[in-house]
Amino acid sequence: MSAKPTSLPGQLFAILSSYGLAITVLSFLLLDTFLGTISQKDIGLLDSQRIYFDSWWLIQDVNLGGTLIPLPLPGGGLLMVILFFNMLCGAVIRMRKGWRTIGNLISHLAILFMLAAGFVSYFYKTEGAMPLFEGQASDQYQSYHERTLEVHRYDAAGKGDDKALIIPMKHFADLDPGKARTFFAKDLPFEIQVTGYQRNANIVQAEEGEKTAIDGYRIQPVKNAKEDEANVSAVEITVKPKDGAEQKAILWERAQEPFTVKVGDISYAISLSRMKWKLPFAIRLNDFVRELHPGTMKAKKFTSHVTKISSDGKEEPKVVTMNVPVRDQGYVVYQASFSEGSSGEQSVFTVVTNPSDQWPLWSCVAVAIGLIITFLGHLVRFLKRPLKTKTA
Repeated sequence: MSAKPTSLPGQLFAILSSYGLAITVLSFLLLDTFLGTISQKDIGLLDSQRIYFDSWWLIQDVNLGGTLIPLPLPGGGLLMVILFFNMLCGAVIRMRKGWRTIGNLISHLAILFMLAAGFVSYFYKTEGAMPLFEGQASDQYQSYHERTLEVHRYDAAGKGDDKALIIPMKHFADLDPGKARTFFAKDLPFEIQVTGYQRNANIVQAEEGEKTAIDGYRIQPVKNAKEDEANVSAVEITVKPKDGAEQKAILWERAQEPFTVKVGDISYAISLSRMKWKLPFAIRLNDFVRELHPGTMKAKKFTSHVTKISSDGKEEPKVVTMNVPVRDQGYVVYQASFSEGSSGEQSVFTVVTNPSDQWPLWSCVAVAIGLIITFLGHLVRFLKRPLKTKTA
């Protein structure tokens, strides 16, 4: 029996590599998964993922006899970090190395690689929608969840469209009514104060004499939709020029036109919209085909016949279905859904760029190889055992 470590690093390593820590982490992961899954029916997938799986810690209200008791729990993000180091210390560094354990070592390294893929995906993955009507082409896709405040600059002739300032959602999503934050850029002739952000809202006519009204209108908060894609955000801004009077405005995702500020011969268009990314190629929808289950209106299969247009103008026909995406230059274009209206059928693609896109597949293959080696090793050793004679 080995002696217990006395140094602080040794004690820390012993804790990180212990089976007890592994069991504790896996138990909390099971609990978070259960709570996060059942919460989706009330708060939706995005909020459930944010609260239970992306967080470092969370507070879960437990109802005991009609009394709500706040119970602190570790979040999924913290648990996955601890699990990574637990496996690294206990299943890789501490493991006895040899031919008999090579299969286990390969499997555990593959699982660590899979966890690393999750970390890379969390920090660097982008995902958004590209809706196209038949005959329409685009090289842009927009985020399902992330919003931005954008300021575009135009010259006296209305040309230019330079992005003078882009404010990501993380810098104003916490600005509830009563909270404000001011943003500026060195080449902008004014500052922008942002307040009253609502994740889902309508713009309604204000009552007469209402102090919070802007140009006769106000933001009316609406209960958040379970699917964040259906939410329509709104926010109030105050433009503070270096010289001149302040101007207030309401920015809404569904506004037909941006709020415009003119300084001299230059115009600045300010808008609230979904974050957009540009593809290194364009997709043109040639034909959309929808197959239904017989006797129902339930879709059986979506198929989009598209043309991928490279930056040099080269065109290449492709077929996109729910299980067969288009891959090119690190981008993956999936068939997500469709819509139908007066303008015709619209195919909705999901565009994803993820540096660790194929890492889980490679990890699963490596885990399988490691398990096969382990099982074959046990089988060979079993077959080599001498048969014991049965005694009466």
